Amino acid sequence: MPPRPLLIVLVLCGCHATGFDRDALRERLNDGTLQSPDAAVAEARAARPQLKFPCRVAVHLRPPGGGDWRWTPEDRAAMEGWAAALKKEGLASDVFPLPEMLVGEGKVKDLRLAAAKCGADVLFVVRGAAQVDGYLNWAAVLNLTVVGGYVVPASHRDALFLMEGLLLDVDNEYVYAGVQTEGVGKVVRPTFLVEDKDAVSRAKAEAVARFGGEVLRRMRVLAGRDPDVPR
Repeated sequence: MPPRPLLIVLVLCGCHATGFDRDALRERLNDGTLQSPDAAVAEARAARPQLKFPCRVAVHLRPPGGGDWRWTPEDRAAMEGWAAALKKEGLASDVFPLPEMLVGEGKVKDLRLAAAKCGADVLFVVRGAAQVDGYLNWAAVLNLTVVGGYVVPASHRDALFLMEGLLLDVDNEYVYAGVQTEGVGKVVRPTFLVEDKDAVSRAKAEAVARFGGEVLRRMRVLAGRDPDVPR
């Protein structure tokens, strides 16, 4: 067992935040499923907007790639709030989740087909990614007592959650809008009890709350309205 002074040095080496790497997090968002090969570029350029309001919107919440978070009933309830706002302002006649049993491999073609089967005009694909920075404060020296590791709030978890949505035409894959928000969550807990998921949950809740307002603003713009003035 290392001498106690050495243990203290090892503990204190973790007493600083390293910060977030947003570029790496965006790479996790970009999993390649929404990309097209070069051969499809000309076809994409030929696509024209044809959206009419109110429209039927199918929403697909892409499952996370890792196990550090998941979409919760609270997240879905918050999204139902902005869906209701879209309908109230006459921007959408219906907003509904895409049935999971129809999504196949989750590629754009699969999702568009599923949305078409459901009678949607547009497909809204939503995905997220989380990153956690963990570090200790000076009280971490009490972790050496073991009991301190259970009662002293010496460990920090700072989480960044990026949330992105893409609005696509079901018929021709025309991209109408992209929406991106982020949230930050911070927790301080005893070292032996702290968990990343608590910080991620707070960050995700903040991102989801901001997301609804951005969706509403983008849809107002598409409808030719002032983005900041409800109807």
